[in-house]
Amino acid sequence: MIALYPARISKLILAWLRLYFSPPAALWLALALAGIPIAQATQNQNLPQFGDTTSAIMSLTEEHELGQEFLRSLRAQAPQVKDPLMQSYLEHLIYRLASNSRLEDRRLELIIIDDTALNAFAAPGGIIGVNLGLFLVGESENEISSILAHELAHLSQRHFARGLEAGRSANIKNLAGLLAGVVLLTTTGGSAGMAAISAGQGLAVNERLRYSRSREAEADRVGIDTLVDAEMDPRAMAYMFERLERANRFNTTRVPEFLLTHPVTKDRIADSYNQTRGYPAKVWPQNLDFQLMKVRTMAKGDKTNTELIKRFEASAKSPDPVIKAAYQYGLVLVYVDAGRFDDAQSLLDPLMAQYEGKIAFTLAAASLNIKAQRYTQAQNILQQALRINIGNYPLSMRYAEVLMHTQQADKAVAELSKLTKERPNDINVWYLLAEAYGLANDVIGVHEARAEYFVMVGNLDQAVKQLSYAIPLARDNFSLTARLRQRIKTIHELRREQRSS
Repeated sequence: MIALYPARISKLILAWLRLYFSPPAALWLALALAGIPIAQATQNQNLPQFGDTTSAIMSLTEEHELGQEFLRSLRAQAPQVKDPLMQSYLEHLIYRLASNSRLEDRRLELIIIDDTALNAFAAPGGIIGVNLGLFLVGESENEISSILAHELAHLSQRHFARGLEAGRSANIKNLAGLLAGVVLLTTTGGSAGMAAISAGQGLAVNERLRYSRSREAEADRVGIDTLVDAEMDPRAMAYMFERLERANRFNTTRVPEFLLTHPVTKDRIADSYNQTRGYPAKVWPQNLDFQLMKVRTMAKGDKTNTELIKRFEASAKSPDPVIKAAYQYGLVLVYVDAGRFDDAQSLLDPLMAQYEGKIAFTLAAASLNIKAQRYTQAQNILQQALRINIGNYPLSMRYAEVLMHTQQADKAVAELSKLTKERPNDINVWYLLAEAYGLANDVIGVHEARAEYFVMVGNLDQAVKQLSYAIPLARDNFSLTARLRQRIKTIHELRREQRSS
């Protein structure tokens, strides 16, 4: 039936699967049926860009709706990095690339997965996922940009929809293995389910392998064009591929998930170099912001690790000023966590003098004072920075936390409420806002903020409950009651759309 009605394939797949599986499981399975690698968390592969013929399979609106549902599922299940500074850095980098890409629909949302394995993915509807491991493997901003540009190319070429089109004639018997995998995935949540899904997908490998390779090749080509237009190093993709190939040449244990769906071969590396032959060679200086994020990622591990500290101390003496500053910053993070405040301050003061206004260093100074319970100093540092960087996301989040520490919950609510207008889909903002409302003894506010959080993690029943708890508390406030009831109605509509899609 699916093969006979290609224009309704996505609707049929999801509607039928939801009869037997939870929405997250049904979505994973639908993506698998489309030929999208599950290990890559719905990695979208690339195809030629000739008109919008794929809309017969799935429209851009449907892709966006599917992407939002996938994002809600992912937020509920995947461990995420709650780091506004890192989030802000990657968002700016992605939008720089997107503005120089072929992507038409630039409604993009980023999720950072707390996993040190190398992986990045793009899901339909503009969802970009990045593992922390990308910072550990990449040696420059250009290199991680090459991976992000590759993922954006998958989106611009709409390969999820084209994958559905290419796979619509796949034998339905492939479904058995996929069903078994989803059952395992939803009941155990472990690698057994992923393995079974991969095995089910493997039945159709011969039909899709050539197509998959062509999508990867085109994603490389389109991604390199994006790097050029963004004035970044076009050879960075080849450098990154070489690094991955060398690192995994003798790896007999765990192959990074990225390589499972992006196999790096000599031919692929050669093709990447060949595409850049016409561009002059250039020395690209290190980018301090990238190096700060790389060191920040390294410091998220065991801060008592003596080998890590030795590496930081050695690199903090580097003749390269960028590397030196980045690893001094790393030592500041380690020292603050260990309570060595004087040591941290002695490193941080010259960094702040040399790189005046650098937000990462400002936040480090605030964190030092917070850890030392010098909240007034931390508040002053952040207030001064926000006068210059009005509405800055990481500064505002940290400032709100300080206000909550100093019994100024009302001010924290005001600060975070402004952020919800600018970042309405940021679950971390809503989560912190719920806490701030609680400290301010605003119970209705707590329920409203929690409801928005639950919507974004796909728990619509709990979202409705939170708003229902708030309605009796509104009493004679008719406008507030109407707003709460309208939001409940909107959530019910969202649930109906999910069930009927």
